[in-house]
Amino acid sequence: MNPTPLASVPAAPPRMTTAVTPDGTVLVSGEIDAATAPALLRTLTRALRAHPGGVALDLSAVTFCDCAGLRAFLAARYQHLDTGRFPLRVVAASPRMTRLLRLTGTGWLFEEPRTGPVQ
Repeated sequence: MNPTPLASVPAAPPRMTTAVTPDGTVLVSGEIDAATAPALLRTLTRALRAHPGGVALDLSAVTFCDCAGLRAFLAARYQHLDTGRFPLRVVAASPRMTRLLRLTGTGWLFEEPRTGPVQ
């Protein structure tokens, strides 16, 4: 029996993909973990440099995120807080991302600042 040569084995799809739209929205999909979090942090850092007023995060296609992924979001946020602006805000999130942000108590860090009277 001849083994299949490696060159003919289809490449595995990327576990995580990111894209930055012209308006500064960062689209993230797939799995965010220790292997993919560094690439996510690089993307967020580049997006924040290009859009210093802040970027929107579309996490609606994230299927998994562990503590390394959450750390990447937090690191990007904290690196840019000195600008005095609200750096990252989640505009869409998958149920898993929503749950992670809720369970860790970090969701409020990625919301729009509230203005007006407190109710």
